[in-house]
Amino acid sequence: MQEHNNTPNNSLSIHCKDTNLSDAIDTAMNSVVVSSENQFPIDVFPKIFNNLIIDLNKSLNFPIDYTGTAILSAVATVVGTSVKIRVKDNWFEYASLYSCIIGNAGANKTHPVNTVFAPIKEFDKSNHDNFVSSTNEWSKWNKLPKDEKKGTTEPNVPPLIKSILTNFTPEVLYKRLDENLRGCTVLSDEMATFFDGMNNYSKGDQIGIYLSFWSNQSTTIDRIGNPIPLFIQNPYLSIIGGLQPRVLANSFPVQKINNGFFQRFLFAYPDVTFKSPINDNESNFQILKEYENFIKKYYSATNVIEENGHINSKIINWNSESKAFFYNWQKVNCDLVNECSNSIKGEVASKYDNHFVRLALLLQLMENPDSNFVELKAVKGAEKLCTYFMNCSFKVLEAIQNPKEYLNTLVDNKQKFYKELKEDFTTAEAIMIGLNFDIQDRRVKEFLKDTILFKRIKHGFYKKTIKEAKPTKL
Repeated sequence: MQEHNNTPNNSLSIHCKDTNLSDAIDTAMNSVVVSSENQFPIDVFPKIFNNLIIDLNKSLNFPIDYTGTAILSAVATVVGTSVKIRVKDNWFEYASLYSCIIGNAGANKTHPVNTVFAPIKEFDKSNHDNFVSSTNEWSKWNKLPKDEKKGTTEPNVPPLIKSILTNFTPEVLYKRLDENLRGCTVLSDEMATFFDGMNNYSKGDQIGIYLSFWSNQSTTIDRIGNPIPLFIQNPYLSIIGGLQPRVLANSFPVQKINNGFFQRFLFAYPDVTFKSPINDNESNFQILKEYENFIKKYYSATNVIEENGHINSKIINWNSESKAFFYNWQKVNCDLVNECSNSIKGEVASKYDNHFVRLALLLQLMENPDSNFVELKAVKGAEKLCTYFMNCSFKVLEAIQNPKEYLNTLVDNKQKFYKELKEDFTTAEAIMIGLNFDIQDRRVKEFLKDTILFKRIKHGFYKKTIKEAKPTKL
């Protein structure tokens, strides 16, 4: 019998010091160890998905990190509340994910998401057409005179079931989650806009609601004018969208770190995020078709219904090997959390107990949708994904807090332009210097909005956040 190694690999070097909350982020930055080759582990994906990731990379230049993360989110969308894993007594996890893919403009962030979510959009289109048809039938019936309605049955208008949400108010989000027992996914081309709009419609704590949704906690929504509160028993919400590195600081300010919002995200942040030239390779239609068939078959085969006030989620368990592996991994992760207990890094690592379980559940269902147990292969894959995503989280933290590291991620002419600027300068001066590096005035003005590298003093006046080292006097 083959002997399995149930001991997780611990590839993260940890060095943390006790500190107060005001220094927590800086401590995290000083202790971060980011691999220079933090490669997305596509080997953990079953063949159907692995083939698709590679094919889209070769033919359409879709970054492997982005397509892999998008696939996890798409599968999480169709799985929804149909399955949950029993971690242990009174601890169950659904597979919802909050994901963010990070890259420069033109780095192909949107297309991988749209491609892998295409079959799910087909379900939404079909549901939308049926809803419109039913609503039109009811409208025609409702316009009939009373005598013509006699002896007829009022047409039924089922709720509109949507899996994907792109443009919505908080009230619409609650309504969709209440009506779609399987759950919903927020798709956002620009996560910065989505984050900015979170509190635009209400003075209430919208971020707090999203924290509860991530934990799948039952939620009551009270609104003036409606005497009956909306009660969502099992809210299931996933999020995926793109961000440019230059807006990371604005998108995740200190408030969003202190309240735990940042810690709930999985980040895909490859080392190279530049636009690639077109090539002459064509996509393999059959590979894409196999993926679409998996999504459609799973969606059609799993009917999520409510029974006695509870969703009829299938429950799957660990087998003995996967349970032992998870427990060992979690012990190592506890050491990381405890060693960094006063840092943001420790808070990030703490959420990976949940991330690990959810990723293992998804990988198992991708391997075999009819599974009753999570097997060793799935938890080993979850470990690799956690290592990748955790490194990316630390990289994002470093970009948010360390302008020098962030500057090094920019294209060469922007780096040279930045270094040529005086510590204090005007917009006009920046535009003149930009011409020397083939950066036109519109691009210069856009670049000056980058709050990681620049501080706006007043209209037309800026200060660099990176101070040049002064030469040492002999």
